[in-house]
Amino acid sequence: MKLRGLFIAAAVLLMPTAALAAPGIVTTTVNLRAGPGEGFPTVDRIPGGARVNIHGCLRGAAWCDVSSSDDRGWVSSQYLEYLYSNRYVYLPDYVDEIDVPVVPFVLTSYWSSYYAGRPWYHRRAYWSGYWQSHERFATRLTIDRSAARIGRAAAARDTALPEAKARVGVEERSRARVEERTRAGATERVTREKDIATRSAREGHERAAAQTRENARAAVREQPMARARTQTPPIMARGHDEPRAAPPRIERATPHMTQPNAARGGGGPPMNARAQMPAPAAPRAAAPAMPQGGGAPHINAAPRGGGGPGGGGGHGQDKRQ
Repeated sequence: MKLRGLFIAAAVLLMPTAALAAPGIVTTTVNLRAGPGEGFPTVDRIPGGARVNIHGCLRGAAWCDVSSSDDRGWVSSQYLEYLYSNRYVYLPDYVDEIDVPVVPFVLTSYWSSYYAGRPWYHRRAYWSGYWQSHERFATRLTIDRSAARIGRAAAARDTALPEAKARVGVEERSRARVEERTRAGATERVTREKDIATRSAREGHERAAAQTRENARAAVREQPMARARTQTPPIMARGHDEPRAAPPRIERATPHMTQPNAARGGGGPPMNARAQMPAPAAPRAAAPAMPQGGGAPHINAAPRGGGGPGGGGGHGQDKRQ
């Protein structure tokens, strides 16, 4: 049993210091020092609210050994919050309740482990003397009122942080669900619109193909009729077949003169002489009476029983015979 206890103790001693570190928060922007005191060189500046690992504190918990990122150094406890009972508390107020590991500061080994190559590393002898003269002040816990006020306010704020994170988590989950539903609805709408567009395009193609087939069938039906029209000779239009809309022919009006019927035997006047002859001019003088037996008839007189001159019978006489 003793041998087993020795092994466990050796394992604990060999464990990395970071494994024993407790989470902490810097209440305000501070300087990370190369030793537990304001006079030591500055290793880096840590902004307020930054997370650090607290590896332990000197006796009295005035200064604590912390690591930030890749740097290691010392920070006054009045600028630190410590994770205690699952919440961050102001370290100086809980120093008697928190079981903070107590760690020593050995300048030679500490600087050799973390500051080799720094500009002030070669002055280890000087800084060793400085530490021996200031060690008693580093173990006294003195709290500045301003630093304490800032630290307590930061602790109160960070105490509510888990609850705020829980509320934020609930809100984020609710927002995520809403966004997921919105995205699902948008995706469904886009899919529906794409389906409608695809269906419309397909129907348009089908209508175009049907119209093309119909045009092809119509062309096939018209081909025999077109060949028949090309083989039939054209019919010449006659005069009476001209369209009614053709403009009328303009001709000069000429008097229509009917040719008189010539007498067979001689110079008898035509039968329709009264109707066909123009109206006579006014007589100049009375003509002597002609004997009944012969001679030309009087103008405008109907033909008599006798024939024309020379005893020849007129056309009217022939009718009577």
